[in-house]
Amino acid sequence: MKIDNSLLEKYFKGNCTDEEVKAVEAYLDQPATPEADEWFAQQYEESAATPVVSMKRTSYHRWYGVAATVAVLISLGTWMWQWQQKSPERYLMAMKWDTLANAGNDIKLMTMADGSEVWLAPHSSLIYNQQYNDTSRELWLEGEGYFNVKHDPGRPFSVHTGQLKTTALGTAFNIATNNRADGTIAVSLLEGKVSVATSTFSCILHPGQMVTFNNDTAAFVPVAFNRQEVSDWRQGKMVFDQTPLEDAFARIQSRKGCKIIVDPAFKGKRKVSGTFPASTPVENILEAMQYVHGFRIEKRGINTYAIVTP
Repeated sequence: MKIDNSLLEKYFKGNCTDEEVKAVEAYLDQPATPEADEWFAQQYEESAATPVVSMKRTSYHRWYGVAATVAVLISLGTWMWQWQQKSPERYLMAMKWDTLANAGNDIKLMTMADGSEVWLAPHSSLIYNQQYNDTSRELWLEGEGYFNVKHDPGRPFSVHTGQLKTTALGTAFNIATNNRADGTIAVSLLEGKVSVATSTFSCILHPGQMVTFNNDTAAFVPVAFNRQEVSDWRQGKMVFDQTPLEDAFARIQSRKGCKIIVDPAFKGKRKVSGTFPASTPVENILEAMQYVHGFRIEKRGINTYAIVTP
């Protein structure tokens, strides 16, 4: 059985459908997986030893029962052992990282070695060094995560998202990389104090403050935020508070694992407010917004919706 590299990438980014997940896992269970060997080697070379979410393991162990709320741990499997024989040096470098990916539509809760808690949103991933908690506590996030950090002044807790680094000693904060249509990263502080920094500027956040960052950001300007909108997703709720319509669509995509194609006519100053329970289907959320903004919804294939003019 062979597999396409693009499907491997989708799998390790948590973007596969249930059918695709089954296909990839069946492939990874094979004794020989040359396509995965090649793909992993390519990812490592491109990363230049910098952690990125695409640098994943070959298979994952499902945790059942009480561990059903814990993010799926992607670990090294048979093909990584084979890859070790081909390239021992690269294998040892790759072994330094562990990855947790939430490929499903449920919120996953994990407890790190230091006692810090991480809620991982659907279709989100974390990478951390296997020496996490030895001398430092650093994570790399793709997607959205809520962090309840165990106080430890000697080992600051840092989360990397692109060019952004958020550092805390003991606090609770939320980071989202996929809730804005333009890819803006949002860091929101609920308790304690954090430092948010890039290579050129930084700021200190206090409880109730949020900063956003994208490639056009010239400086951080802390603003107030709706606590429920930022934190209630841990209970599965989707909360909008005067949220720009295109950002609401981006959040629905990331939380529900669907694709929404938006007519440019519905971008701009339109906003939406409301709270939707975890069990609310995508169609119902879109229909509620449709009632307010008057767009038309077209279903285009599996989990794909188009927002068009009437």
